[in-house]
Amino acid sequence: MSATLARLSHRGPDDQHCWVSNQLAIGFVRLAINDESIAGRQPYKAGDLIGAFNGEIYNADELVKHHNLMLNSQCDTHVIAPLFTKLGSQVLAELDGFYSGLIYQPGTHTLYLLRDHMGKKPLFYGRDGNNLFVVSELKALQNIEWFEQVPLGISQLDLTTGKLTQIAVHQPPANTTPSLAVAMEQAVIKRLPKQPFGVFLSGGLDSSIIATLANQHRQDITYFVLGDPDSSDVAMVNRLVKHLGLKQVHYIPLPTEQELPALIAKVLYTTESYNPSIISNGLATYLLAEAAHKEGLKVVLTGEGADELFAGYHEQLSEQEWQSTRTNLITDMRFTELRRLDKCSMAHSIEVRCPFLDRAVKYIADTLEHKKFYLAGRNKVALRNTFGHLLPTEIANRKKTSFDVGSGIRKLVVTYLTRNGNMEIVELKKIWQQTFTHDADNTYFFSYPTFDAAIAKRGETHR
Repeated sequence: MSATLARLSHRGPDDQHCWVSNQLAIGFVRLAINDESIAGRQPYKAGDLIGAFNGEIYNADELVKHHNLMLNSQCDTHVIAPLFTKLGSQVLAELDGFYSGLIYQPGTHTLYLLRDHMGKKPLFYGRDGNNLFVVSELKALQNIEWFEQVPLGISQLDLTTGKLTQIAVHQPPANTTPSLAVAMEQAVIKRLPKQPFGVFLSGGLDSSIIATLANQHRQDITYFVLGDPDSSDVAMVNRLVKHLGLKQVHYIPLPTEQELPALIAKVLYTTESYNPSIISNGLATYLLAEAAHKEGLKVVLTGEGADELFAGYHEQLSEQEWQSTRTNLITDMRFTELRRLDKCSMAHSIEVRCPFLDRAVKYIADTLEHKKFYLAGRNKVALRNTFGHLLPTEIANRKKTSFDVGSGIRKLVVTYLTRNGNMEIVELKKIWQQTFTHDADNTYFFSYPTFDAAIAKRGETHR
């Protein structure tokens, strides 16, 4: 178990703890944000249950008071197991935040697996040699025979057969906020940590909205921007910096040609993917998270999720096709963009929080009409209409520019990987086969379902 946890130490450098009973071992590496004392460690005991959770529960204090729970720490995720004892599968409706983890009931030898409504934090189950496993990153294990992603909601894993049964799914929240503006402001406020934190800025609509709202409530924010001075992202960020009067803004230069090969290999290992888009965008996230870690931060806010929820990837889709495309992108997120975001930030022990993925915000987005997404050649209409007056006009009207394109990093990656006349994915697969022993043909390792065809034909910039 210690060797397995060592491979995950980047996810939790502050503490490492194991609970063992007969043939079952539960280990955890901890990134301590709330209650940094030993009382907050995991796995933790709650009555006759053992719990272990990666994530953040924003309404933990309210739940403790409302349900009269007795906790032995100030750790927010410690609320999950006692609440499960009291409410069973109804716990999903109560938890406001993001989480993945497990609850073990020793008396009945029952293991429950839980994931939030977006699948923001990774969780897998499978078999490695003679052992069943549940793990957050596959690289922790050496001889995986098979694996699957744990579905969202609550599942029960049979510890004898390895069969997983889903027993509860997430439902839309009962109490929703009437306006998008209020929901987004609340989503940002609840994600502000007690300590100083960062915001990843690209100069696009989404991250600019997050920076604007966060800046209204806190001044101890460090902003991180990737790109050389002549990149389009940096030009837009400079306008926002002047507009809002932002102070602590760190500009991260693009890697040199000499640095690039080793960085691509690191990001491939980090994301467990050889998909070109996950690699080039992952490289951008990886460098920003590295910079945030060097500043001593643990928490960063980003604009992730807005493109999927508010139709940022397409300028115009008909009423017939937009719903299915949107649904597919949201379903894919847990093994495409959220996987890239989580793995590349946690590689540097950074917890990323995403206000656009708030359950109230998502519910509002799910109920919007077609005209709130697309109108007269514009997309993300609801966001532009709601927050445009807070932003410089150029940013409020800026077209979607992929993170890797706007920063300039895609050009570097495409140029390097296609230098021998091969497709990007062919070169990346070679690196993969030198890095992992897993079956490279498993679609989890290379597919981005909605965009695979476009990625295969992509160039250094948008077409």
